[in-house]
Amino acid sequence: MSRNKAMVAAALALTALAAAGAYMLAVRQGWLRYNKYDRREQGSIRVGDHAPNLALAGYDGKAVRLGSLWADKPLVLVFGSCT
Repeated sequence: MSRNKAMVAAALALTALAAAGAYMLAVRQGWLRYNKYDRREQGSIRVGDHAPNLALAGYDGKAVRLGSLWADKPLVLVFGSCT
């Protein structure tokens, strides 16, 4: 009896793992949205791509173009949390 329980538990674990893998594949392919904040359909930047010449608000509230920052020296862009 205990062997049957172990087999059922193993089958359930494999099924859950396969379902999670299928879900993550669907998210990566863009078939499903990860959550309501998923904005990947607006475009993406890959490693090695040139950064777009964005206009961002500076600390003083004035617009700053990224192209004007990297004209003189290299520029590093960090996206995400810096805490």
